[in-house]
Order: sequence, then structure tokens, then C-alpha cells
Amino acid sequence: MQIRTHLNTFLFLLFLGLFLIPGNHFAQRSGDAPSPETSDQQHSNDPGTPSNSGGAPTENSSSDGNTFQDKKEIKKYNNQFKRGLLSVFQAEANHNTAKLNQLGLTHPIPRVRAAAALALGRLGAKSGIKTLHRMIDRDGESVRQAAYQGLADIGSRTSLDYFYVGAKSPDKEIRIASFRGMGKTGDPGAREVLLRKGLTSDEKEIVKASISGLGHYQAPEDIKVFIDYLNSSDEELQKVAVEALGNHKTRTAMRILEDAFRDKENLRFQILDTLTARKNTFAIFALLRILNNFSDSEAVVKEVAIRLYKLKAFGRYMTVSSENVPLLKEPFVGAPKIRDLDGGEVGKILKKSPKRYILDLNGQRVEDFYYKVSVNTKFKDAFSDTASGWVFGSFIKIRNITPTAKSKKRKRPSILDDETPAPQLTPPPSDAGDGNPSAEAH
Repeated sequence: MQIRTHLNTFLFLLFLGLFLIPGNHFAQRSGDAPSPETSDQQHSNDPGTPSNSGGAPTENSSSDGNTFQDKKEIKKYNNQFKRGLLSVFQAEANHNTAKLNQLGLTHPIPRVRAAAALALGRLGAKSGIKTLHRMIDRDGESVRQAAYQGLADIGSRTSLDYFYVGAKSPDKEIRIASFRGMGKTGDPGAREVLLRKGLTSDEKEIVKASISGLGHYQAPEDIKVFIDYLNSSDEELQKVAVEALGNHKTRTAMRILEDAFRDKENLRFQILDTLTARKNTFAIFALLRILNNFSDSEAVVKEVAIRLYKLKAFGRYMTVSSENVPLLKEPFVGAPKIRDLDGGEVGKILKKSPKRYILDLNGQRVEDFYYKVSVNTKFKDAFSDTASGWVFGSFIKIRNITPTAKSKKRKRPSILDDETPAPQLTPPPSDAGDGNPSAEAH
């Protein structure tokens, strides 16, 4: 009886062992795989973090440090991202808008699509407007932000509906881009939105975008708005007012910037850059007047000279040295007068009369040439920014702006020339046991 009891106990333990051993082995094998919670975890909303929906692998690890995702997939994603950005940069450099359109619509990585949208905006590519519209309609948040910024840089009236919708978006970046883009459209309805909604907004960035956008309309009544912000105590609003005056591009706006250069030293560099970016005669003549008024400041003369060189404003320029100097249609005494030139007014000299003339000035007989000059018009309805006429040489001061002489590369002497070779540095003796070469040996 006792033997039978021990036999039953032995058989029970044997069967129990047969069931437990495979179970432990299965548990060990299943521990190498990720749990459902790990594989299905939600990803970050950061646009810079790749998501599984976009094909971006994430490398998750268990408590013992084992990698769940294949490292080859991560490397493949990184290479695809680098190649995509490189393609965007190359297409932008070559002004290949068709390639940018393709990348913006079809590339699997969101950051590459966003980069393509920004590139289309920087190029001002109107052929990419429909692409940006599709990206806004069908893509994710980060790409939509970039697409709105691209549309704002282009500023087409065909995007007005998107700007109106974007102005009410909960996304701050989209709202700012929408108000900025409205200004570039030149649409009267959009201007009313900027005046009534943009300038009265509680968000400072939207106010700044609206001020900058109003400058593109070149409306004379907006000049007062820019002056108010230029004289405000907030330096950021002062800077955006300078930007808006630069966008205005009119003679009055350039004059205001010229006066602000004298009164606001903290804005001088921005004012010079703004005038340089305009590339019209109003801006060039404003730079010349600044150069005349601050000729005793070496720093100002240097900065203005750099910008005139950048604009390639080479040639002979004149500054009127008297008041009410007559600008004539022909180079002789008694010719019809176009208008009177003010003192300090500048212009570009086009040519000189072939012969001299004598004028009676303040009881003295003065002999000089007549110079044909180009000056800014003073009539708002004029068809051109400039008017040309003849002025007597004794009434003006002439400034000649020439490009700097290019330094010629010195020809490398031939080994056959009879020249004494330059002395060579002798390397210091090294220790016998030291096998490293000295610095001079390289």
C-alpha cells in the first residue's frame, strides 16, 4: 500500500513537470517580442518626430535593452530624409518648381514636404500655388503651416479664400501667415481686414504682420499709420514700420526713412538695408543724401558706400548747392524751365554740354558747362519716377562713384626665373627615439 502511494505521487510529479517545462520555455520565447501596448503606443505630435503613418521607424527598447525595430529601417529613413532635403535645396537653387511641386505632394516624409512648400514660397513660384493649396487641404499640421507661409511669400489673389480661412485658424502660425499674405495680394477687401482686424488684434505678431502687409498697397493714407508706429516706444513695432515704409516704395516713404535715419540711431542699419533692398531711384537718391548729410561720420560713409556698391550705383552724381536752381529743357540761357530744384536735392549726371556758357551770378560773370541730370519727379501723377533736364555747373556739387579696382593676382614665379628663392624654415632636430614628424615637416 505504501509502495502504491509513492508510485502515485511520483506519477503526479512527472505529469506536472511535463506541463510546466514547455510553458516556461514558451514564456521565455514570447518575452523577446514587443507587447501589444508597446507596439501600438501613440507617437508624439511633434512635427519633427517621424510617425509610423509616415513610414518613420521608431526604435523602442525593452527593460533588458533589446531593440524592437530593425536598425536597417531607421538607417533607411534617415537616408531618405537627407536625400529628400538635398533634392529640395537643389531644386530651389535651379529654380526647378516642377521638382518642388512633386516633392511637396509625393514625398513620404512630412518634413521634406514642408521644406518644399517653403522653397516654393521663397522662389515666389506662382506655378506652385495650386500645389500649396492641395497641401493645405490634404496634409498634416506641420506641412499646412509651411504651405501657408509659402502662400504668404507669394501673395496671390487666388489664395484669398485660404487667407480668410487661415485668419480664423486656431493655429497661431497659420493666422500670422494669413494676415501677412493678405497684404501682398493688393486686394481692397483684404486691406479692410488688415485695418479692422489685424491692427486691432490682441496678438502682437498679427499686428506686425498687418503693418507690414499694408505697406504693399502704397496707399497715401497709410503713411500716417506707419509714422505712428515708427514713433512708438516699442522697438519691434518701430522695426516693422520701417519694413512697411520700405514696402511702400514711394518718394514720401523714402523721405520718412531718411529722416528716421537721423533721429533713430537704433534703426540705422535696418533703414540702410531697407533702402538697399528697394533698388529704385528714390532709395538710391536717399542713400546719397544720407551720405552728404553724414559725410563727417566715417562709419556712416563706410556703410552707405558698401550699399551703393551692392546696388552698382556707379557714375557721377550731383547735389544742388543753392535754392531754386532752374532745371532747363535745353542747355542754354533762356531755355524753357521744367521746374526749380531745391537745395540738397540729388540727381545723376547723364552728360555734359559740348561748350561752356557765361552767366551773371550775384554780380559776377561765371563760366561753366551745363549738365544734363536725372532727378526725382515731384508730381504724383507722373508716368516716370525721374525727370531729366539741364542745370548750370556752378549750382551743383559733383560726386563721382567708381567701383574699387580689382586686385590682380600675382603671377607665380617660374622655376626658371633668376630669383633668389625664399628661405625655408629648417625643422628642429627631433629625438632619435621619436618617430613623429615635426609641425614644419607638414
